[in-house]
Amino acid sequence: MPAHYALSDAAIVLVACWAGMALWRNGQRLPAMVMACFAVPAAIGVVRLGGGLQDELAAVHAGASLMLGLAGAMALAVVCVQRIVQRDHRLLAGGIVVCAGAVFFLAKPLLAPLFIVALLVALGAAVWGRLWRGASWLVPAGVVILLVNVTLIRRAPWLGEAMAWHAYHVLIAVALAVVGLGLLSDRQRHAVS
Repeated sequence: MPAHYALSDAAIVLVACWAGMALWRNGQRLPAMVMACFAVPAAIGVVRLGGGLQDELAAVHAGASLMLGLAGAMALAVVCVQRIVQRDHRLLAGGIVVCAGAVFFLAKPLLAPLFIVALLVALGAAVWGRLWRGASWLVPAGVVILLVNVTLIRRAPWLGEAMAWHAYHVLIAVALAVVGLGLLSDRQRHAVS
C-alpha cells in the first residue's frame, strides 16, 4: 500500500484528538472515549502506512480497527441514549470495551451486524433527542454519515481501492467532527438554559 494511504488516517487522528480533548475538557468522558476508539486504529494506520510497516502492523491495524470501531459505535449508542434518559453511567466505558473485545475474539461474524445495530440505536436515540429534547441535528447527521459510509463507501467497487479508502476515512473524520460539535453545542445550550 502506498504511503499516501496514511493521509486520510491522519485526518481521523487529528479530528478525533481535537474533538476528544474538547469533549474531555467539557466533562463529557464517554463521548471522548468514542473519539479515542476511532483515533487509536487510525494512529496505528498512520504509523503502519506512513512508516512502511504494512506487513508488520497489518494484523494490529485490522484488529484495532474492528474491535475499537465496534467499541466506538457501541459507546456512541450509549452516549445518545444517555442524552435522552439524562443519566451518566461512567462504568459503561469498561463494559463496552470488554464486550467489543469478547465479540472480536469469540464471535467475529457478529462484528459488522453489531456495528450497524449500534449505529442504528445511536441514530434513533439522537433523532429522539432532537425531536423531544431540542438537541442539535448535528449528532444525528454525524451518525447518518457513519452509517452511509459503512454501508455504501467502505468497499465500494465503483470508487476503486484508493478512492474508497480515502473517502471512507475522510467521511469518518467528517462524522466525528459533526458528532463532536453537536455534543459540545448541546452541552453549552443545556448549560445556558
